[in-house]
Amino acid sequence: MTKKELNLATFRRENSKVLWQPRLEEWYFKNKQNGTLPEKYRDTEHLELYDLLDCSVRYAASAGVIFYHAPDAGIRGSEEIRGNRLYAAVETPAGSLTTVYHLVFDPEGKVINQRIESFPVKTPEELRVAAYITENTLVKADPELFGRHAALMGDRGEPAIILGSAGYTELIKNWAGLINATYLTCDCPDEVEAFLEACDRRDDRMLDAALQLDCKVFNLGDHATDEFTPPPILKKYMLPRWQRLSEHFHRAGRFVHSHWDGNSHTMLPYLKESGLDSVEALTFAPMGNITPEEVKQAVGDEIVCLDLLPAIYFLKDYPAEELLEFTRKVIDMFAPRLILGVSDEISSVGEIEKIEAVSRLVRELNGE
Repeated sequence: MTKKELNLATFRRENSKVLWQPRLEEWYFKNKQNGTLPEKYRDTEHLELYDLLDCSVRYAASAGVIFYHAPDAGIRGSEEIRGNRLYAAVETPAGSLTTVYHLVFDPEGKVINQRIESFPVKTPEELRVAAYITENTLVKADPELFGRHAALMGDRGEPAIILGSAGYTELIKNWAGLINATYLTCDCPDEVEAFLEACDRRDDRMLDAALQLDCKVFNLGDHATDEFTPPPILKKYMLPRWQRLSEHFHRAGRFVHSHWDGNSHTMLPYLKESGLDSVEALTFAPMGNITPEEVKQAVGDEIVCLDLLPAIYFLKDYPAEELLEFTRKVIDMFAPRLILGVSDEISSVGEIEKIEAVSRLVRELNGE
């Protein structure tokens, strides 16, 4: 059975072996950019790294669902750098918004990171502009683009596509930040509801495009956490979306999971009623606030877990023996409803030798 076949068999609940599918992109591309790849990987291409480490690939074919602004919507963007700040402005007939990014430079003056310093939405009027932009965001499918990426991915895994966040987590991550989103939800609920309804209609367009592709697995990039989506928010805004989209995907014979990285203790009791096939990047303590036992109770023998190995175990501070002992525990507790990976992913300073060590352990436990 190829890794691709095992990948799909796991979602179909037809597997007996465990698929090892860590995401290596952050480690590979950051070290390649910095010239710090270990010597034996110095000339290795991205997907070849997975072959050398005997790992499956998850998102190498995440392409073919294209978001763009309606040509006649009058939405125009511009950017300007002033010192270590990037000002990204968007002008629309409904008003304008500006996001301010704090830039981080390396000693040679190259931008190596950026974070939002000032979110564009702070008032009801600005939220109406965000709703206008969302309402005029169209989505189209590009089957040829997806097909090319899927062909490059080959038998390394079942292609999966990352789709957009839920409207509420998008409001937090991209538009208002957690604090302002909370104030807006309490102080101007009508504007928040109008924005989220526009997000729902965009979801419909996204769903239509996604189902035009020969892709069987989709991820909702929600970044749901206890802080972003506590039970009152989760029940009102997240569960209905998960249930609605899951129903559509299942009717078309597809599978869907959501990205929950960070603290998720208060969300776990709602997982089984979400309609989701699986959940990605659940993060155990000490990185998050959940235990394997709590997650097992929440998923039972029904929901497939993706990842589950905390990224900190791949740092030099943790011995390989501790990682392997924990890996055995995770496999014993969650297999066969498990696609083993790193929650969220191995960092650029992680020890790639530990990925190799887990590969050997998985082969051993799979009887290979």
